[in-house]
Amino acid sequence: MARVHRITPDEATGEVAETFAQQIEQFGRVSEFYQVLANAPAAISAWTVANRGLRLRYLTEDPEFLKIEQMVIIKTSDLNGSEYCLGHNVDLGLEVGLTPEQIDAVRAAGAAGSTSPHLTEPQRCAVQWAAAVTEMSAKDDDALFARMKQHFSDRQIVELTVLVGMWNYSNRLTQALHIELEPAGCRLRFYHEGDTADQPSPAGSVPAESAP
Repeated sequence: MARVHRITPDEATGEVAETFAQQIEQFGRVSEFYQVLANAPAAISAWTVANRGLRLRYLTEDPEFLKIEQMVIIKTSDLNGSEYCLGHNVDLGLEVGLTPEQIDAVRAAGAAGSTSPHLTEPQRCAVQWAAAVTEMSAKDDDALFARMKQHFSDRQIVELTVLVGMWNYSNRLTQALHIELEPAGCRLRFYHEGDTADQPSPAGSVPAESAP
């Protein structure tokens, strides 16, 4: 049980109610994370704006880059041992086209990156960058940054780095405040029709804790 009160959609008012309505429209439901974050309206507003501008727009603009974004979020959350963020983002990754083998490769990648044939070189590089940023080693890794420059624009590098920072924040908040992972089928969805609370999770979805 969360350590603080969760503000439910029925309780939400004003700006928070508007933000909840946006999340329902985008994801089909209001997550436990949002219900806790709603205790700090400025925080939930900032998260919503950043998430929309850095990630959600790529659903239509560049789905392949969105896959890479999901990879860096999964890698960050795996390194931090965040069951909550992994549970949601493994499912979301599968939904946008990542394979279980790709997700396994992302999570298994060590400090030197992954040699898995299931990842492209840009994907390997981004995953390694997520690890370096999370582990605070990116500052001195000029070779890795040079590789990032080969594969990504400055805008993309900044956006990927911001997402790693956002999920380091989310990982820590969900753990510190004991936010509980919703059961499979009751988590966020990129694609949905109305209320999907009773629909199963995406085909091939696996609980975060069951992956290697």
